[in-house]
Amino acid sequence: MPEYSIPRQIWRVIYPLLIFLGMSFVVIFFGSIIASVVIVLRDGIDPDAVAQALASFILEYGLWFDLVSSVLLIILFALMWRKIRLKLPNYDNTKANILTITLTVLAFVGLNYFLVSIFEITNLMQYFPSYDEIAEILGSGSFLVRILALGIAAPIVEEIVCRGIILNRLLAWMPKVVAVLVGSALFGLIHFNLLQSLYAFVLGIAFSLIYLRNRNLWIPIIAHMAFNLANVILTEIIEMTGAEISVWILLIPSTLVTALCVLLLVKRTTAATLVTNSNPETDANNVPLSEGQVQ
Repeated sequence: MPEYSIPRQIWRVIYPLLIFLGMSFVVIFFGSIIASVVIVLRDGIDPDAVAQALASFILEYGLWFDLVSSVLLIILFALMWRKIRLKLPNYDNTKANILTITLTVLAFVGLNYFLVSIFEITNLMQYFPSYDEIAEILGSGSFLVRILALGIAAPIVEEIVCRGIILNRLLAWMPKVVAVLVGSALFGLIHFNLLQSLYAFVLGIAFSLIYLRNRNLWIPIIAHMAFNLANVILTEIIEMTGAEISVWILLIPSTLVTALCVLLLVKRTTAATLVTNSNPETDANNVPLSEGQVQ
């Protein structure tokens, strides 16, 4: 991998995030224009009323915008990732076996329910009033749209850009610990909400660590999907049944499951190992991965 100046290295890390954020803006912008035209033609209302109707429309169909944006970004970043991974060193033991996948899914489902319990017990939401609007958008749309947008599309695109592209580029010119922290902080910042940014930072560290251990981008993607889907499914169950789940009943099992699965992942699964001199153009001590396949 060629060496770049520090400003160029910084730019190589920043511009994928600008593309990520820019695509969301473009989709919302053009979606809003189309929606405005439809509202005016359908209802024939004045500009002020259009603005209010448009705000309600974006709030109601916000996840559709996210889904369209994510699909477009997956195509773009997958092409970028394909070129990047060709220059990375090769590793053995990168295949994601059933045990690794199962433990990863259980660990991140447990982590989600652990965080939900902590937020409820501490009443943390009261200190972040801006999160209510984000939560309303995330809860909009049908169950299927939430599955597709939050549970599948968002984890794929965010892991490709944050772990596949950005983390690798950070590792090319800084120590692993610093690269993981910086990459996780950037992952938190793209969520544009203080509460989300805080727990996304912690999640980013977790995703980066399992990524570095397995050298397989599918593992953090699966972990991210499991985390997001756990919340989508729990919310749907509560809405459908009207049941009230005790946070203490949720907290204790989720803590035990997460701790046990993490322990088993470390003790019972094999970490990827570098194939010596597999790619002399890369710095094998810093750039961490060559992707295996899910079997």
